[in-house]
Amino acid sequence: MNREILTALLPAVIAMVVAFVVLCAVIKLSGAKLTLSRLLRLHRCERGAVQSLSFVLTLPLFVMLVMFIVQVSQLMVGIIVVHYAAFAAGRAAIVWAPAHLRGAASYSESYENHVPDPIRDDNPIQAVFNNTSIAANGVDESSSYKLNKIFSAAVTALAPISPSHTYLQPVTCPSCPTQPDVLIAAYQQLVPSSSTNAKIPTRLQNKLSYAYWNTTLDLAFIAKDFERGPTYNPRVLRVVDGVIATNESGEYIRDWNRNEVGWQDPIVIRVTHDFALLPGPGRFLARFVVAGDGRQDTVAPRISRRTAGGRVPFVEAVHTTPLTATVTLTNEGFKPLISYEQRID
Repeated sequence: MNREILTALLPAVIAMVVAFVVLCAVIKLSGAKLTLSRLLRLHRCERGAVQSLSFVLTLPLFVMLVMFIVQVSQLMVGIIVVHYAAFAAGRAAIVWAPAHLRGAASYSESYENHVPDPIRDDNPIQAVFNNTSIAANGVDESSSYKLNKIFSAAVTALAPISPSHTYLQPVTCPSCPTQPDVLIAAYQQLVPSSSTNAKIPTRLQNKLSYAYWNTTLDLAFIAKDFERGPTYNPRVLRVVDGVIATNESGEYIRDWNRNEVGWQDPIVIRVTHDFALLPGPGRFLARFVVAGDGRQDTVAPRISRRTAGGRVPFVEAVHTTPLTATVTLTNEGFKPLISYEQRID
């Protein structure tokens, strides 16, 4: 017999063996005695609890099908929420990019429409959570308040689909905009009856912690005037010896700042979330299956078993699959001629 066929039938054989063991255990616990003569007449008998045999044989398969239906439903909800998280992060980016922020000791001053260099769309900024702050590769603005707001917008949107089980250590990030105690207080205001349930604060903290640790955000700015201009933003007036310089037509000369995102310049946000699978289906889907026709398994390579020892401080193993969504929005608003500082202390 073909080896691939035997491999494909292996789960069915295991299910039959498990069902037989369960049947033997039920017979032993019930105190029934095995009588071969009565057993031979079992297939013709339609009285008593004979129908329970088919129930015992089909129950494991039925439970497996129900679990897979629940898992597929959760994946569909997860895909929708990840797309919403990308929109929430993009909306935060186009709102906070034009702001001039100043005042907090833990954050550097951030000017209007100023973004880290380079701002090319082929070299995005990748932001992740490292338990103390939002870290970004390739830039020196890991402590940027704007970047924290953008990342936290995605995390807050992803918290509802994160597991409430304690899979990893709670977050300890005092500088992060979204704090567990704030989330708990907001939830108790919306659902007053939850204040009497001692388990809800822990579950909400677990959800937020999982969303922080298992979310990656790629941020790219497509600056249309990156090389030559013109820029949509007002340029800085050129001053020579205390006098504003003018051209031959008498117009003020403004210097062009290449490290800015102009008005209507696209901002691209890509959110990747490691979605936690159910314990049963996740473990089963992570196993490679060799099809009889030789086709490659495309499901198992996308599922990872996350354990302690990596970047994420897991305390219990969980199977995850990445869900990704991308959104492109244009920067909002002109850069003002008169700078307006927004203090964040």
